[in-house]
Amino acid sequence: MNKKQLIQSMASQLDIPQTQAKPQLEQILHVIHQGLSEGEKIYIPQFGTFELRFHLPKTGRNPQTGEAIEIDGFNQPSFKASPALKALLK
Repeated sequence: MNKKQLIQSMASQLDIPQTQAKPQLEQILHVIHQGLSEGEKIYIPQFGTFELRFHLPKTGRNPQTGEAIEIDGFNQPSFKASPALKALLK
């Protein structure tokens, strides 16, 4: 399902026009983006948790020269499904 299909599904289930469903979805996504950018953990009961996971810096190798290079640490967004959501997917 892509974003357009999600908006269509929201509109039909809420019995509202797509022009009203799109800003609502945009606002939800904006709040999630903003929270993650501020380092917050976003917990939605019965759905799951969005959070950032920090990956430590490490040493890698340039495949062309074999030279050791330092790979910086970085934050990676992640999602962990709630037990209720996992149970629905079985």
